[in-house]
Amino acid sequence: MKKIFLIFGFLFAASLAGYAEGNYLHTITLEKNNSGYNVILESDAMAKVTKSTPSSSELVLELSGITSADTVNALYKGTSNIDNLVIENIAHNKLKITVSADNIADSSIIMSPSDGYSSIVAEGFPMEKALWVMFVLALFTVIFRICAKNSEEDSKILIKQDIKDREIEMYRRYRRDLDSLSMRSVKDIRMKNMLKKIDRKIDERLMSSIK
Repeated sequence: MKKIFLIFGFLFAASLAGYAEGNYLHTITLEKNNSGYNVILESDAMAKVTKSTPSSSELVLELSGITSADTVNALYKGTSNIDNLVIENIAHNKLKITVSADNIADSSIIMSPSDGYSSIVAEGFPMEKALWVMFVLALFTVIFRICAKNSEEDSKILIKQDIKDREIEMYRRYRRDLDSLSMRSVKDIRMKNMLKKIDRKIDERLMSSIK
């Protein structure tokens, strides 16, 4: 089993090496657009592209998995202000392209392979957008905390009000029960006085009858 994995690994590596060896850069087109340039790289297949901009007038591209053809054509569309264009084979299947021109940093890098569709590459996440996203997230966090705090305070107020209402209701119930008990006590006293009067009357009549 281990030998089978080794054989497949070797074949896979060999196929990658053969793919990389057969991938050549043929043409670089620098095309002026509204904000900067379109840098179009025509090759046999897609390659990994890393973009850096040391300054607003300098663009550096590093391409992996590709090498330059014997002759690389440079085409300029809508511009004649390109100061410098250098293509270097810096390692095996690795190229470095340096372009110097005004506002070249604002460029879109487009890979146009002959065996597929053109696509924009080497686009990192803009720092401005990253800062804006961080600001929005921080703002949402602050708003959420304020809302949570206000909700907690409102809950405490409602709880206190509920307790106060229950205490008032208990007090009112107590007063009603106390008043009712007082009324019953008064009635009991009146009844006892009346019974005593009746008893006295009965005693008087008995005594008079005896005489």
